Amino acid sequence: MRFLCLICALAAGGSLPARAELPPQFTSWADFAAVTSDTSIPHLLGVVDRIDRVQSGKFIVRGGACSVEVNVIRASATSPDGKPIAGPSRIARVEIGGKRCKQ
Repeated sequence: MRFLCLICALAAGGSLPARAELPPQFTSWADFAAVTSDTSIPHLLGVVDRIDRVQSGKFIVRGGACSVEVNVIRASATSPDGKPIAGPSRIARVEIGGKRCKQ
């Protein structure tokens, strides 16, 4: 009976979508690289003084008395036909929030 329960549990677990993410250090650096390579941020702020990582995929970029919030959006790995597969996520886009300035 226990063996049957074990087989059922393994079968149920095997039917869940698989996901194989890279170590968090790699994704953090990849997200940071996406933020630094976005050319629209210096156009909004001028010289960038500081980039703070607030949480996974979210950054505050500061330039002088102004700042913008930047979100790095990741997409799951997919096969050529669009079905989800096991593999690391990829950066889908970088969203830049509105400019906020201290007065």
